[in-house]
Amino acid sequence: MSTVTAMVHTPSAPDPTKTAQAQAEYNQNTAVTQQLLNMTNQVTPYGTLTYNQTGNSTFTGADGKTYTVPQFTQTTTLNPEQQSTLNQTQSAANNIAQTANSLSSSGLSSLGQAVDTSGAPALQTSLGSGYSSSPGNSYSTSLGSGYTTSLGSNYNTSFGGDVSQAYDDAKNAVMNQLTPTLDRNSEATRAQEIASGIRPGSAAYTANEQSIGDNYTRAANQATETAQSVQNQLFNQQQQQAAYTDSALLNQAQFGNQSALDQFNAQNNASLSGQQFTNSALLNNANFNNSANSQWLQNYYTQRDQPLNELSALLSGSQVSNATTGASSTPQTSVGGVDYTGLVNNEYQDQLQNSNSMLSGISGIVGGLGSAALTKYSDRRLKTGVQLLKRFANGLGLYSYRYKSAPDQAETGFMADEVERVCPAAVSRDRHGFAMVDYDRVLREAF
Repeated sequence: MSTVTAMVHTPSAPDPTKTAQAQAEYNQNTAVTQQLLNMTNQVTPYGTLTYNQTGNSTFTGADGKTYTVPQFTQTTTLNPEQQSTLNQTQSAANNIAQTANSLSSSGLSSLGQAVDTSGAPALQTSLGSGYSSSPGNSYSTSLGSGYTTSLGSNYNTSFGGDVSQAYDDAKNAVMNQLTPTLDRNSEATRAQEIASGIRPGSAAYTANEQSIGDNYTRAANQATETAQSVQNQLFNQQQQQAAYTDSALLNQAQFGNQSALDQFNAQNNASLSGQQFTNSALLNNANFNNSANSQWLQNYYTQRDQPLNELSALLSGSQVSNATTGASSTPQTSVGGVDYTGLVNNEYQDQLQNSNSMLSGISGIVGGLGSAALTKYSDRRLKTGVQLLKRFANGLGLYSYRYKSAPDQAETGFMADEVERVCPAAVSRDRHGFAMVDYDRVLREAF
């Protein structure tokens, strides 16, 4: 078995020390640039705000080197009018502070004495025995004997008597009126049948008999409807009479109950109003006494706290406001820092990935060749099902394919026309003109 050797360059990892030093230098330059851009002088109608370099500062970085950065001073200058106003304000504040100091040493002596509220009016905590939570003995919870819950024995809870006889009488009267005529018509119809030769059992006879029966049925229905109407009239009359009687009894009971209720309410309202009047007088008197106590205490504490309030007012007015030039906030310029370490690592990772990709592709080729000859037919015309698997940095592509002469066997390798552009010496042709590739030479010279 032949051995394939491919020389692929593996990138070296970056030096951490050199990378950290370069990153520190970039950071320092970025910080100094940021500060210089931010220090913008401002000129306003009230004054000026300027920046001047007044020295330098040095420090030792993490890499052990000494770095020098500039120091600046911010100077605020007011115009003459603003400066005069500031001087007057400070002078007034000084006068207020002196007055407050004098008051704190001499005017607050009364605060050191104990609080004395013995002169305050007495506080009333009881409304006395005259106050009551009950409306008194005259208040009643009963409506008395004049109030009734019954309408008496004359009140009807049912009405109506037996009207079945009237129903039967009305029905019989109608039938007695209609039956003679129906009988005469039936006899005439049957006599005409005999004269016409119509005999029992024939269709004409049956039809005539059916007609005679229908006449009797209609007469019976008419009698029933008339009897039902008579019965309903009697029922309605009884109902109206019972309703009239009950309504009179109900009105009489309601009138009596309303009178008893009105008398009950009048008696209780009078009792309740009298007690409420008494309670209200007692409560108003207690509120008056307690209000006097509260007013006395309020006046007492107001007089006691007056010196302290005056001192607090003086101190709150003695604060000196900072001078202003009317300048706006200093613009902040954003200068992005340079991630030098990240750039170096990214470049290294890219180189390492390309190297690993190339090694992976080459290993795949060697694994696919196995113990076969290292010179193989790689002419596109001899292959089918060609698919690109990987494209190397030198331009060669790694493909999967099958030879047309062995369509069931998968292969992996290069294409002769691409190898000829990169490594011409590794390509040869047989007597029929088909290209062959020397894989050993390609892997040694092209990678």
